Amino acid sequence: MRVLICLSGIPVLSIGAVLALRNYQEVRVGSAQRAVAAIMRLDQQFRHDTDRLRSALETIGNMDLTNDQIVHALRLAETISGQRYCFLAVLNERGQKLDSVLPSGRSCAEVGTLTPPARINATVMEAVQKSGGGEDNGAFLRITVPAAFLAEPEAHGYLVGILQISRTRAYLGGASGWEAFSDDTNPVQAWLLMHDGELFPVCTNCNWEPPPPELVSRLKEKLEKSDRSVVSLPSMQGGYALGGIAGGADIFVSTQRTPMEADALRAMVFQIAALLFLLAAGLVGVTLAANIVLVWPLRRLTHSVRKWQMEGVFDGRVTRSMPLELQRLGQAFTRATQRLSRHEARLQKAMAHQELLMKEIHHRVKNNLQIVASLLNLQANQIAHPEVKAEFALARDRIRALATLHRTLYAEDTLTSLNMAVFLKDLCEQTFHVAGEADAGRIQLQVESDSFWMDPDQAVPLALIVTEVVTNSIKYAFPDGREGVIHVRLTKNGSLVTLSVGDNGIGCTFDPASGTPGIGLKLIHGFARQLKASLSYSGKEGVLFTLVMHLDKAQNP
Repeated sequence: MRVLICLSGIPVLSIGAVLALRNYQEVRVGSAQRAVAAIMRLDQQFRHDTDRLRSALETIGNMDLTNDQIVHALRLAETISGQRYCFLAVLNERGQKLDSVLPSGRSCAEVGTLTPPARINATVMEAVQKSGGGEDNGAFLRITVPAAFLAEPEAHGYLVGILQISRTRAYLGGASGWEAFSDDTNPVQAWLLMHDGELFPVCTNCNWEPPPPELVSRLKEKLEKSDRSVVSLPSMQGGYALGGIAGGADIFVSTQRTPMEADALRAMVFQIAALLFLLAAGLVGVTLAANIVLVWPLRRLTHSVRKWQMEGVFDGRVTRSMPLELQRLGQAFTRATQRLSRHEARLQKAMAHQELLMKEIHHRVKNNLQIVASLLNLQANQIAHPEVKAEFALARDRIRALATLHRTLYAEDTLTSLNMAVFLKDLCEQTFHVAGEADAGRIQLQVESDSFWMDPDQAVPLALIVTEVVTNSIKYAFPDGREGVIHVRLTKNGSLVTLSVGDNGIGCTFDPASGTPGIGLKLIHGFARQLKASLSYSGKEGVLFTLVMHLDKAQNP
């Protein structure tokens, strides 16, 4: 039940987790998007400055002016631009400086001494770098434009303008378009990635920590594989972006998470924790409610059923706080168990009555058989002929064997089987007592039997065989007052039962040629066939009868 309740909360938890993850991704992507936006603004700013400088140089180079006029035009262009350029110069066709314009406070003239690598016929823009002190430490953009001079016919040269890309913190804080690099609430850091792989910070004196080289390499590979001009990468701390700007240089921008984003992330974490707490509290509440309303009543009902099975007493304890279905189930169990209890009581009463009747029947049969045996005994006493009198005595003994069986069944707790160890000993002792040898001491009786149970249908033929053999041994095995031993052994091995009855008397000749066998031997053979047993006997050095039979399956556990 608890597992089902917990599983029912999985969809809610999944939806909450997806929404929280989406918000988290938006927060992460927001920092990377700000980095991309910074690159776009920088590209627009650099493109504006480079387009203005390139247009001015190309216009002056195509006006066919003298050197002085070109220098004057360059100075005029510098004044109009608001002194955005750090170096403007006129070069001859060998790349030697003829004249230059240096704005006050700027010192990037040495960058201008870099000559073009070869003769050029169109405008060339180059991203160059210069290491030095102050403002000389940074990256620059050099634009070279071919020009013609009137002072020398057919003379050609170049106009060079240098625009500084990296700036100081003071400049970034006051220049239009560069405010993002001086805003402490929205920190943005940028580095110029030159053609040789060297990084130059856009702010020359901001002391920015350079980004990890592996991160730069990763973004550079991503940019090369992508068809976009700018690629980004979100992170736990902020976002990164890499893209190209005017002049052919790449710029790497790093943004940190703003306080607003950090607050949003903390709020999102709090919301997730609150959602988990509320979900856990709801699951606990539902579990407790299910235990009170459903689980505990079912357990109580199950316990009542088990108690009824063991003790016969059912107490459903149906209360109105239980669901209607459980109330009906408890009431149905109560009615069913009450009916079963009544039926069980009637069956037990009937079984007790039946058992009493069976015992009474066995008792009456035993008494009747004893009466018959007594009548035969009285009748035998009236007969003078010895052989006839002996036959009456044999019939009497056989009837008494049956009476002993019924008496044993009457005395035992069960009426469907006999304890053979008890029954066999009782049968042999009674036979010995009737024959008058119990107190004489001349003949000893040894009875050995394994303790097991046998069906009366098998015990009756077996008892008659034992009675027949023991009676014959008493009468004929020890003549003239001889002493001896009569032994009876009954063993059980699995379902196989072996009966061994014999004596150490004078023996007997079992020879069919000697005459017709007696009725006793015929009875033994008939009883053996009834038991489906194998019978063997011998009369040398005493008589020994051996019978092997299979125990009935009902009595063979």
